[in-house]
Amino acid sequence: MKKIILVSFIFMFAFANSAWAHTGLESSNPESGQVVTEELNEISLIFEGKIEQSSTFELMNSNGESIPVENISVNENQMIGTLAIPLETDSYEIAWNIVGADGHPIEGTVPFTVEIAAAETTEDEEVEQAETIAAPNTDQVEQTEESQSSSSTIPIIVVALIVIIGGVFFWLRRKK
Repeated sequence: MKKIILVSFIFMFAFANSAWAHTGLESSNPESGQVVTEELNEISLIFEGKIEQSSTFELMNSNGESIPVENISVNENQMIGTLAIPLETDSYEIAWNIVGADGHPIEGTVPFTVEIAAAETTEDEEVEQAETIAAPNTDQVEQTEESQSSSSTIPIIVVALIVIIGGVFFWLRRKK
């Protein structure tokens, strides 16, 4: 009976570690919510752990149109892409999809704004740009919060199952 309990605990802890192994975004350039005022040539995303070569990202403007990104490369925990064309003044979103070292697919977004000073801007355009920057996109914030909360739910469930199974084994042992 002791051997069964010992093997069961080893088995549970071996799989519990993989529940905590999900890789999240550590940092990015541009950062989430950043206002870029100079020409942006490269996008880099750094993750908390190693990511697989099949990982990728897409850059979209405020109209949902895809902006070409060339030479997306993955090296350990970093993903870098070169912009094919300079970005115009607009709101953008980097939608990344990775496969972590544990094999789990993970996705997220990094919203940012580009404000390149134009030679001539009208007063209406300046007011419109200021309003766009002042009002954060709540959908993006909610998506980020949802992905973070769902990834923290798994370890809680695993720990609860371990406690329940451990309690059952001790109860059976005590009963004999």
